[in-house]
Amino acid sequence: MKTKNNLLIIVLFLGCFLIGCDNYLDVTPKDKQTQEQLFATRSGFYAAVNGVYNKLVSNSLYGRNLSYEMIDVMALRYSPISSTGTMLSDAVTANYSGDQLKSTLASVWQTAYETILNCNVILDNIEKQKTVLSEKEAMLLKGEMLALRAFLHFDMLRLFGPIYRVKPSAVAIPYNESIKITNLPLLSADVVLNDYILRDIVLAEQFLGQDPIIEEGPMASAAEEDADADVFLRYRQLRFNYYAVKALKARVLLYAGDKENAGKVANELISDVNVKKHFPPVDPAKLLGNTQTADRVFSTEVLMGMYKNNRSDIFTYSFEGENAGSFLLQTRENYLINHLFAEETGDYRFQSQWVPATSVGSTGYFFAKYKKLKFPDPDNIPFYATFMPLIRLSEMYYIAAECAPDLSESYQILNEIRDLRGVPALPVVDKIDFLKCLKREYLREFYGEGQIFFMFKRLGGVIDKTENAYLDRNVSVSEARFVPSLPESEIMYR
Repeated sequence: MKTKNNLLIIVLFLGCFLIGCDNYLDVTPKDKQTQEQLFATRSGFYAAVNGVYNKLVSNSLYGRNLSYEMIDVMALRYSPISSTGTMLSDAVTANYSGDQLKSTLASVWQTAYETILNCNVILDNIEKQKTVLSEKEAMLLKGEMLALRAFLHFDMLRLFGPIYRVKPSAVAIPYNESIKITNLPLLSADVVLNDYILRDIVLAEQFLGQDPIIEEGPMASAAEEDADADVFLRYRQLRFNYYAVKALKARVLLYAGDKENAGKVANELISDVNVKKHFPPVDPAKLLGNTQTADRVFSTEVLMGMYKNNRSDIFTYSFEGENAGSFLLQTRENYLINHLFAEETGDYRFQSQWVPATSVGSTGYFFAKYKKLKFPDPDNIPFYATFMPLIRLSEMYYIAAECAPDLSESYQILNEIRDLRGVPALPVVDKIDFLKCLKREYLREFYGEGQIFFMFKRLGGVIDKTENAYLDRNVSVSEARFVPSLPESEIMYR
């Protein structure tokens, strides 16, 4: 992989997380001296760190391709209007030779590895500039950058790597720990997963052992009332905090097939007293029947997410029939009512995140998780109105349920999170029924968040027609559909 230091892009948010401002300053270090100047101050370090998080929310990554659009279309979550020759039509049919889909996947790859390079530069300068940050800050930032590096590599592995349960030792992706211009070797999936990703996660967990989120919670508000408050350490839900790292660890262990330890970590999180305190369930009283200010992303339950100031554009240009045009994303006719939420339309997720289509010529429902909210005071917008989830606490219930040693315990844990979604408990039937119920919960919970492609790929087998929002038929989880080729720019240098 050829990656250059001058791809390091540092973005300084001029208080956008702290005072709601959009303005930012792009600083591109062109040489070693400029880098040294940037990292000579505490504010310079946080400018670099904010730049990394800003890359996550770009359209190339989780602001679009790896959340609500490309990756969800690839997972058969929608039936796009575009029939041929577009990125959407290629994505839904797994036509990885299509030029537009190839270009989009190449952008995902390039931006992910640019961001990984940024993480490495920050880690390198934490070691070089030992007097700039306090020991506590240095530990926190090390933990965050190691976690982000592991997180991004993991998603590149899940996207471009083999179907792990079938070919764990197949050649997959490079793991970049360097700031140098170098052509990195492709490593096998199991080596990337066990020797590098899990190693970085374990280190990140150790470095974040004194994360302020553990005692003080997300601190998702401005600190104007406290002049002595350290603004750099607030908004922990927008950072890779201690709990998000633990959750990532459970996710990775499950992918690796280590159900015993994945279940252990997941259970630690859902039973943690501070987690229960700081990440309470969504309040249905504030959610249902509220079309103006409802917290449709269930932000109180999100362990880590992103700030996206123009989040409402997602609904306007992808899910609202009047403006989306040929880019409109909708499920196939009657899929929601007949399959996904069949006989359970009282589910909070259906009630709050799906709205009847009202545009001329439109039928069915529009996905409204990211629809614009309207507040009495437009200058006082709450945190959740510009928030996009990356890691949810609910996923830990699903992991704990899947990894439980006893079938009745699996149903019990799954019913705990179903109860928080306003749906009745499931009776204990058998393993086949449980897996079907578990997949349905994932499908409901993670719409627009990019996790379903990875779930299908991990579990393998067949995507049942009741799980297919594109066509009324079963689809096999095959390499042809779930293993896109590496970008040509990556292959050509080998």
